[in-house]
Amino acid sequence: MTAVRQVVDSNTLAGIFDLPSAFKNRQLEVILFPVSKSTDRASAFGSNKNPSFTMSQIEEWAKAPEIQALTGVLKDSGLPANITIADIRNDRLADKYKI
Repeated sequence: MTAVRQVVDSNTLAGIFDLPSAFKNRQLEVILFPVSKSTDRASAFGSNKNPSFTMSQIEEWAKAPEIQALTGVLKDSGLPANITIADIRNDRLADKYKI
């Protein structure tokens, strides 16, 4: 794939791009690649839309052991408000080692 790489003054690009303040009044490196159908996100994934799932699919996946292992890490995961990380760790160790 062919690419063009050039160092330019940020003031040259300010009329083309909305630059963050950290980029202003600096030298910037610009790299250009051609867009092709195979690397275009829309054609690579069929569309730009995020996948959609039903509530029943999400609830089913939540029962998987890999997801259950995250319980206690996620906010509002059904644990009491006063539980500590040490309590979660002890509970998991007890469950893992059948203590």
